Amino acid sequence: MVSKTYLDSFIPAGAKVEECTKCGICLQNCPVMKMEPEEAREEITRLLNGEESKRVLKECTFCFTCNHYCPNGLKPYNLIMERIVEYNRKHKRQLPPWVVYMINGKNEAGFFNEQYEMASDEQKAVIKRWSEIPPKSQDVLFIGCYGRTVPFSIERAKALQILHKFGPRDICCGDIAYRFGDYQSFSEMAEKAFNRLSLLKADRLVCYCASCAHYFGRIWPECHGLELPFEIITLHEWLWEQYQQGNLQIQKRMEQDVVISDSCHAGGLGEHFMNVVRELYEAAGRNVVELENNKYDSLCCGVGSLLRSDSQTGVNEDTQRKLKQILAAGIADVCFDCHGCVASLGPAVMGTNLKLHYAIDDLLEAFGGAAE
Repeated sequence: MVSKTYLDSFIPAGAKVEECTKCGICLQNCPVMKMEPEEAREEITRLLNGEESKRVLKECTFCFTCNHYCPNGLKPYNLIMERIVEYNRKHKRQLPPWVVYMINGKNEAGFFNEQYEMASDEQKAVIKRWSEIPPKSQDVLFIGCYGRTVPFSIERAKALQILHKFGPRDICCGDIAYRFGDYQSFSEMAEKAFNRLSLLKADRLVCYCASCAHYFGRIWPECHGLELPFEIITLHEWLWEQYQQGNLQIQKRMEQDVVISDSCHAGGLGEHFMNVVRELYEAAGRNVVELENNKYDSLCCGVGSLLRSDSQTGVNEDTQRKLKQILAAGIADVCFDCHGCVASLGPAVMGTNLKLHYAIDDLLEAFGGAAE
């Protein structure tokens, strides 16, 4: 059954129990709130009863971490999202205009659609080609919203020449709508994309964007009721597989230290994905430096906090908390597996010596850069 609200999938199919046991373990393990057991039990009870929480709706960064720690396989994130949507509706709180502007996927004006309209004729030709169903093959590379703004980087990458590509400009995984509480828009986007993607004849869908992989492979089937008829993997995992099999070689080594900053999506994708990002960098010659909070306990870049924030710039206390930890590592180069994190932290790092890297860009360059 396709979910209609966040609450519909708070207790997903396959959960070990039919209702929350109010243990509070999810909130005790929150990397931000770190509640004591009694307080956590009281807060989860308030959320279940629809009562106003004392801390959660004021401090939650909406990072998915709580889902990882539920001992019964429930999705506390979905419960919290339902309550923040109710709270914002009750108090007539609106999202910042720029967040609404970013929501894409329904053929409306928005950031990504404007980027496509401003593209050159040659770039538009690439995106048009990606809109066509590719031939039957083992692997198809899916290019989402961000990837379609840099078509040449993907189309010309040596490492990706053997992959058929698919990325119609009018479909989206629904990430922004889902993270900012517009479940109806998310549902429309997801079902439209599902219908198009289901036409592909492939064994695996390789996602250029880790966020897309998280939604197609985790959020859609576990929380929304849509399951694609093929395996979902990230481009990071595909590159690592090709490297291990000897089909790709490192051609440009990068010898500097690099800080790994895990995204909210990384925890949802799991240990294998997070390890692969590190192994790829190490194979390329980078020495990986960990943040104090990493992997499942990584701090959010702060973009999700805008759901409960009045910030119009995107730089809030949660962004500053993340930045403080990055600066403490003492390494200038910072790697992200999420382009949203790069965009969110971009304004915050102005005036510092930090250089933000989108991991895939680095890795495709290491595997040979652009084809001649």
